[in-house]
Amino acid sequence: MEIKNKTILASILITLFTWLTPLHAATTNVYGDVNGDGEVTIADVNAVIDVIMGDDDNPAADVNNDGEVNIADVNTVIDIILGHATPPVESFTVNGVTFKMIFVEGGTFMMGDNSSESDERPVHQVTLSDFSIGETEVTQALWMAVMETNPSHFTGDLQLPVESVSWIDCQSFITKLNLMTGKTFRLPTEAEWEYAARGGKWTHGYIYAGSNSIDAVAWYRYLCTRTRVIATKAPNELGLYDMSGNVYEWCQDKYSNYSGDAQVNPIGTSGSYNYVIRGGSWVEMGSSCRVSNRSYRYRGYHENDKGLRIAL
Repeated sequence: MEIKNKTILASILITLFTWLTPLHAATTNVYGDVNGDGEVTIADVNAVIDVIMGDDDNPAADVNNDGEVNIADVNTVIDIILGHATPPVESFTVNGVTFKMIFVEGGTFMMGDNSSESDERPVHQVTLSDFSIGETEVTQALWMAVMETNPSHFTGDLQLPVESVSWIDCQSFITKLNLMTGKTFRLPTEAEWEYAARGGKWTHGYIYAGSNSIDAVAWYRYLCTRTRVIATKAPNELGLYDMSGNVYEWCQDKYSNYSGDAQVNPIGTSGSYNYVIRGGSWVEMGSSCRVSNRSYRYRGYHENDKGLRIAL
């Protein structure tokens, strides 16, 4: 239906949603903050309507990032106000291979698990800034588009995750990817990885990334004897696939014991040449696929269940 009368549309929306404003005026979710006032309220709905009616040309009104400003963007802002919106997705293409990055709104969470392995203790408060993270593990197709080689042990489908790559290999891949895209991709920090695996601000508190049932979200020892094509299990609350199982994912941090102190954007920079890996893999038992589980490997180590997911 084509919108002809701005006044009528605005009046209807204001009548329906004005009651939401006092309940949600304090939100800090910048996704949907069309008018740039630091809040997502009915004022942002009106700002989108101004663009639809041709009274403004604010590019921030394309809230759902589909290249158009229309009633779908109004609905997206309403979803944000109600707390039902999904994170925005940005697509990149390198040598014909497209991959997606999902925005993760920063926040504060409790990292670790006091009831499990000793290196997951103590649980401690971590505050993170906004970041984006790969919707999936890096595929063999993307690795080949950047590096022109495929180091993987398991082949046959380029949508399999790349594996048999070391932490050092990952840095070489990222350096070349950044030269090709002009961006600053990197490995996620361990804290970012766990926050994203837990679902960020949309978390339901699951044991695994997206479910309390491991079979719903993970490829692990009892279900397979090799890697599997990405995104064939259910995603987590952020729309991220395979954060439990399939391949372990290298993080930027050096491996060390946790501190109980509250931290802001932490990254492990001291210790040995061992670096953090997260998420479990097709080789591992289910307990290794828990969102709080930690492991590590030497930075030059290659195994057929070690891969990566990139951050931005």
